[in-house]
Amino acid sequence: MTLDGVDLDRALQTARETARRAGALLRDGRRRAFAVDHKGEVDLVTEHDRRSEALVVEALSRAFPDHAVVGEEGSAVGREGSGRPVWLVDPLDGTTNYAHRMPWYAVSIGLELDGEPLVGVVHAPEMGWEFWAARGRGAHLGDAPIRVSTVPDLDGALVATGFPYDRRTSPHNNVPELAAVLRRCQGVRRIGVASLDCALTAWGRLDAYWEYKLHPWDISAGALLVLEAGGQVSLADGERYRSGAGDIAASNGLVHDELLAALAGARAAATREPG
Repeated sequence: MTLDGVDLDRALQTARETARRAGALLRDGRRRAFAVDHKGEVDLVTEHDRRSEALVVEALSRAFPDHAVVGEEGSAVGREGSGRPVWLVDPLDGTTNYAHRMPWYAVSIGLELDGEPLVGVVHAPEMGWEFWAARGRGAHLGDAPIRVSTVPDLDGALVATGFPYDRRTSPHNNVPELAAVLRRCQGVRRIGVASLDCALTAWGRLDAYWEYKLHPWDISAGALLVLEAGGQVSLADGERYRSGAGDIAASNGLVHDELLAALAGARAAATREPG
């Protein structure tokens, strides 16, 4: 299947195979001693982030020399531009979990064209989960199609979120929004892996997810999973979703408006001047 000049079957197959190879590298590495560095006050990077990214970027750029490839750890192959497909790679989503020897982490690989997601793969090696989607082909976990949940309202919803790395110093730290949603929903979870938050929403294990201050590689693949699973994706203020905008609200569609309203109310209250 070709869409806008992109061979989706070949792109999807390459992304899935590459994510498995990177996942095996990460799974093996977590069982051994490894170096951990700081990119910021609480933002970690391990030697396996870099090794995984090198593997993924090399595989994608070799298979698709006319595509751009952008990775979280600084890799940039080819020049992004209108009409040119770009791969967005998070080689180890959930580095903090990984550094603490927790199994919740993933490899996320998304393909976009002019900001529109075409292919997405989220591979969680410790869980044995391989989520994938291609435009117009639905969302899948392995060989099985997946769909969003049918929970009808926020009152009964299980919701996930995350917090920015500058949460200790920035007033825009998602804490007011968390408090507002927590009062409205059945429960809130903090997994620490944006791509898996999206994937679990697509799978119907979560009913909604929101987060701020994200990068395109965090959510490109996951957003497509939610859309192809029948869900709804927007920016946190309700505007049209763009992976480069920096935030996301994803849901089963049924609870979306209630989630957005809760977030908007919390933002308004937080920015209102005293008195």
